[in-house]
Amino acid sequence: MLKIISLGGFGNVTSNMFAYELEDEILLIDCGIGFPSEDMLGIDILIPDFSYLKDKVHKIKGLILTHGHEDHIGALPYILPQIPNVTVYASKFPAHLVMEKLAEYQNMPKTIQILNPGTPLHLGKFTITSVRISHSIPDSTNLIIQTLVGTIYHGSDFKVDFTPIDGVLPELGKIAEAGNRGVHLLLSDSLGSDKPGYTPSEKTLNSMFDREMSSCEGKFIMTTMGSNISRFGQVITAAVKHGRRIAISGRSMERNIKVALNLGYLKVPQSVFVDLKEVKKLPAKNICVLMAGAMGQVESAMGRLGLGEHRDIEVKAGDKVLFSSTPIPGTESDVENLINQLTELGAEVIHSGISSDLHVSGHPHQQELLLMMNLVKPKYLLPMGGTYQHMVSYAKLAKSMGYTADKILLPKHSQTIEVYPDIVKLGPALPIRKIMVDGLGVGDVGNVVLRDRQMLAKEGMVVAVIEVDQNDLSKITNIELISRGFVFTKEAGDLLNHGAQEVTKAVASRKDKIDSDRVVKSIAVDTLEKFFFHKTARRPMILPVVVEV
Repeated sequence: MLKIISLGGFGNVTSNMFAYELEDEILLIDCGIGFPSEDMLGIDILIPDFSYLKDKVHKIKGLILTHGHEDHIGALPYILPQIPNVTVYASKFPAHLVMEKLAEYQNMPKTIQILNPGTPLHLGKFTITSVRISHSIPDSTNLIIQTLVGTIYHGSDFKVDFTPIDGVLPELGKIAEAGNRGVHLLLSDSLGSDKPGYTPSEKTLNSMFDREMSSCEGKFIMTTMGSNISRFGQVITAAVKHGRRIAISGRSMERNIKVALNLGYLKVPQSVFVDLKEVKKLPAKNICVLMAGAMGQVESAMGRLGLGEHRDIEVKAGDKVLFSSTPIPGTESDVENLINQLTELGAEVIHSGISSDLHVSGHPHQQELLLMMNLVKPKYLLPMGGTYQHMVSYAKLAKSMGYTADKILLPKHSQTIEVYPDIVKLGPALPIRKIMVDGLGVGDVGNVVLRDRQMLAKEGMVVAVIEVDQNDLSKITNIELISRGFVFTKEAGDLLNHGAQEVTKAVASRKDKIDSDRVVKSIAVDTLEKFFFHKTARRPMILPVVVEV
């Protein structure tokens, strides 16, 4: 039996990472990050949950990357140290992206091999052949995985683009050949399953960039996903045409463009680029800035720009900011806040909410998904790479092709998939959770810590410093309440004094003997929570400190 596990969870657009477990061997596919929702205060990124594999590291035969987007490679610096002897395989461009990324980290395993599309890779009981597909980044692939229980087609992010920017067509013939040989299970991208027709070609954006840049009198600032190399090439071409120099803001974007230039995926003269620090010296009409942070991340270059805190770029009237992207589910409010901030600063902000031709998806619409089903001809179907709603939309499409419900798998977040030679079915759920990265801390922030942060953000806190007689803990000799983010300090005196009196009375009136400062703390918390809610209808976090004197 082959077990398939989504370590980032099904029904999730990001944090892409899969484990294929066959007897005593494991194959890993992708290793991406996710983006925190707005209620995950202080969290930088999310990464897949590796806990299931911690005791099975010796079984891992390799890790294959389908392409170079951050939601498929971004978690490598956090996962690779746990599997230092495992080789990473990827096609040329993502392999070099990973090498450049890992070079920024100390003591990082860097065993990376280039996997050429069409060349079979034998890893234990798995034989993997990658096929080229269209996506918004060069050298994107899907995987044909031959196993003892049948052939699996791992159809990660793709679209069918017959006029791709890089001129590399999807290998539909090879996909059809695999289908003719027989495919047991198709795992398919489902992110565009609710959209009719075909995804427009990347080339349709060329005229848009020309139009928007020609009507811009000030700086032209464009943001998109930091690894969308095709999009960078298009905006750079337009900038050169309109006499604009290119500045790049965002470390990951700068790194990705550097790799693309070195490998020849971007063909522009180095003289086109200008250092960020030189931007202020040039006329605004001669500047085009490529800036990271399209998902509204506060700590990103775009986030700092919106707050007016960018070190080198200042938004002024006449500037135009173009979002050539659509928000990933969960980031919509962050993007909306950023758009409002930029508008207040005087920029003309162009985004997908007001114009439909600023971005084309790298994911398939309904007709492309139907085409893939026809080419692969799988016995079973498993949608992935989208929300649960997208998975359900995909299932409806499959039913229109004649597939019955028992041939379409719709796992919940942490369910496993069990693949047998004669059947594929849902397996038991695993305790897969969202692993949060906060600065240098990985996984040390859980739901309890998040609830504390949310409480602090919404209701504030009150510290109760309580001095008690060391010989009689029920006798409070002094108590001071200090509040932050709860009530305005100058108006809080009477409220806090009254609260202190309530604690003193509650401790003194306790009938049972108080033999521990823990009891005093418990009484203080209970008393103050009830008192403050009664007086203010708020629930601040109460932090009691007991000092015996």
